Amino acid sequence: MQGFASILDTRRIAVRACLVALSAVYANAQDALFWGNLKAGPYAIGYRTFFALDESREYDGKSARPVLFQVWYPAASADNPKLDYQAYFDVPHLDQHPQFSARLRSLARDVACNDLFKRQSEALLRPRERAAFNRLLATRTAGALNAREAPGRFPVVLYHSGAGGSFEENSVLFEYLASFGYIIVSSAFQSPVADSVSNNVGGIERSGPDLTFIANQTQKWANADPGKVAAMGHSAGAQMILQWIGTSQCPALAVVSLDSTLEYDEFLGLHKYTLAAFEKLAPPKVPVLLFARASPKPRFSAFSEYLRFAPRYEAEASELKHDDFLSHGFLGRALMRSQGTEKVRRSYEAVCRTVKAFLDSVLGGNGIGGTFPPPHSAASPVSVRYRPALARPAP
Repeated sequence: MQGFASILDTRRIAVRACLVALSAVYANAQDALFWGNLKAGPYAIGYRTFFALDESREYDGKSARPVLFQVWYPAASADNPKLDYQAYFDVPHLDQHPQFSARLRSLARDVACNDLFKRQSEALLRPRERAAFNRLLATRTAGALNAREAPGRFPVVLYHSGAGGSFEENSVLFEYLASFGYIIVSSAFQSPVADSVSNNVGGIERSGPDLTFIANQTQKWANADPGKVAAMGHSAGAQMILQWIGTSQCPALAVVSLDSTLEYDEFLGLHKYTLAAFEKLAPPKVPVLLFARASPKPRFSAFSEYLRFAPRYEAEASELKHDDFLSHGFLGRALMRSQGTEKVRRSYEAVCRTVKAFLDSVLGGNGIGGTFPPPHSAASPVSVRYRPALARPAP
């Protein structure tokens, strides 16, 4: 009987192992609309959102500026039900500023409609676009609300959206990085004036303190590695990040700039103030990955003086326009079944993999580490050139 019991135990163990394996496969099977050919990492993905109050600054005449935290993080289990995309627009109610949350949520949905369908607001969607937007809102994401955190401490990546951008605009990239052991924090960076919740008003004097406040808060989290912080931004958000790393308050060890537009001659006049601001900042020394569109022939030399002490990587992405560095870029095309959707998606996915490889090389996310940039393949829609620091600071 003992031998028979042993056989049964062995079979039970085998069956349990198969169920666990099948569960893992199911958990990592992400929705094709969002993930396409991207493969998830070893972690399930948790998501939470909340406000923290910065008591050192005022907002709407009150002595506390609300700072939004949208957090994607490595989770311990894939058992929690996945959120619909609509949940990424929801922000919690805030008693101190009772009108703020609804206005911020409405802004984010309008921004998404502009990015996805080129309509200035959700109210202007045409019937076919409305049906597509509803389909997006009802599609399951890879994030599970308040899922139990995976054990261990993980690198933190702070994200800044572009001018007038939305805090959820790059959620596929956020989920992808979280599945490989990164904590991603996005925020609203709202205007300092209460009659506008957009981040179009104000510059580094608004975003810098927000970024510093967020970074300081993450230092207290049990699942965050306080010694591994990176920063990433798109468009004007990338410009803010690049300025922030020139301040003494910035703890970032790596920076990713997604098409800042400082690389193009056609915008030189528009960006003269930003370029002048670089001259007043301390040249950073941390590695910087600069993404730009290949077709306008980007001029990365615009950064040569400011980033002279920083090892930098110049990445050109083919088949992408400015907003295609966001999840919104390919999602709008996919929802409307536009021509060229798969080319844009393929290039965006290459951007996601390149960002992950860069962060792995600098921060060693999930203990992976590795060399960067990877060998270039002619088939890849992303090419990366390494530029060593042009000079070294005096001791």
